[in-house]
Amino acid sequence: MAEKKPIIRLYFAKIQEAFHDLSEKEKIEFMRKDRENMDKLGLKLLMMIDCRWSTEEWDFIGVEEWPNLEALQKRAQFEKEELQGFRYVVSKTYLGSPEGGEEYGKE
Repeated sequence: MAEKKPIIRLYFAKIQEAFHDLSEKEKIEFMRKDRENMDKLGLKLLMMIDCRWSTEEWDFIGVEEWPNLEALQKRAQFEKEELQGFRYVVSKTYLGSPEGGEEYGKE
């Protein structure tokens, strides 16, 4: 049985030329399918940071909360097989679990 603990995914993303080459209609359809899948799997988008103005290495940094590892595994499969995200984005991700940050440094 899969662990039901929330999973935090930190990602760094660089948008590739192939995405910019899509028509506006294709971009909208891509983003619609992407969002629909996120909602279906229970994503809580905590934050997406636009850092294009400060670095050329990454366009966006994001922090997401997924309900469990199983949902994130389904998401990864969707990104690879359905969206073929590897064609449009280069990314680096790290996974973790929530830690009581509000307690940090308090007695």
